[in-house]
Amino acid sequence: MKKILLLFILWFLLLNTLNILSSHLITDYTSYELPKNITISPRHIFVPWLNFDGRNYLEIASQGYVHKYRVDLRVFFPLYPLLIRILSFNFRFYPVLVGLIISLTSFIGCLFVFDRLLHDENVSKKTRAKVFILLLLFPTSYYFLAFYTESLFLLLTLLTFYYLNKKNFLLASIFTAFATATRIIGLALIPAILFEAYHSYKRNKKIPFLIIITPLGYFIYSAYLQMISGNAFSVILKQKDWNRQISIFSPWTALKEGFVKIVYGSALSRSNTIIHFIEQLEFFMAILILIFLIISINKIKFSYWLYVFFSLVPIFFSGMLSSIPRYIIVMFPIYIFLARKIPEKYFYFICTVFFILLIILTSLFLRGYWVA
Repeated sequence: MKKILLLFILWFLLLNTLNILSSHLITDYTSYELPKNITISPRHIFVPWLNFDGRNYLEIASQGYVHKYRVDLRVFFPLYPLLIRILSFNFRFYPVLVGLIISLTSFIGCLFVFDRLLHDENVSKKTRAKVFILLLLFPTSYYFLAFYTESLFLLLTLLTFYYLNKKNFLLASIFTAFATATRIIGLALIPAILFEAYHSYKRNKKIPFLIIITPLGYFIYSAYLQMISGNAFSVILKQKDWNRQISIFSPWTALKEGFVKIVYGSALSRSNTIIHFIEQLEFFMAILILIFLIISINKIKFSYWLYVFFSLVPIFFSGMLSSIPRYIIVMFPIYIFLARKIPEKYFYFICTVFFILLIILTSLFLRGYWVA
């Protein structure tokens, strides 16, 4: 664990150094304005970590679910902004700092729980080290420090599987319930729990009825949406405000349009090299994750595979590949599979590519460029 913490410290210092250096080397499009009565200093250190959706979470924490610039914020789940409001003592104590601390401490918790999970599965120390190197160097891992839900969600996910492995269905179900109040893909944990519960029943002839609470977070949020808007399905139906058109043909549409973008570019990317690079990265990662699903089905725990598969369902059925490099960072079985299967001679090459991309994408994100 000491080596893992050392890697984390080096990673943390790298990202924050990039925050400072990129402000001198790249044109800064970050808006340093914050909602009324919210302050933080120094702004150039903290505010870039709120770029894009981070500001939406801050808006929800401060104002609730309101319409903003003709888009509906109800597509964002409530647990993260609710924690910010509670732990900042109803915004009496620096909510920006509180949100960033939640992300930081959640990610440190992720490292600890992930290490225990791998230890319990008898993963060797060498392979565990590779897993954490891949996790930290993944090109969009900077989101684990940002004012986003990634760290909190990954922590809840790892805790779910940690207690599933110990056949503690109560705690696994509780953490899943919290995960379903954090992100839509929290629901992807339920098939994994059902699979493990079925195998537990085959062995013990006992049904762990407590798993019924797994979707509780999602249901409570849906009930809240019904009360304030008259539509419990706003979190899904309002995706159209974010240019996500959900239909049975959406996966095909997403891949087809992604391919067209990398060949011909989009209306935005034809005059912007950075946007075209991001479009290419999104398509490339989408193809890689589909390949992973195919080749890993019999090579990782099936409950892990189910989690990744059902996590990808809402992503591909949104009809676009935008943000997929960010969405997949919480799919932890990918790191385990890669650490085990990548030959030694290719591992450090892949880490080098990851490291270069991490530097580029972190610098762009912190300067207000859309990355994922």
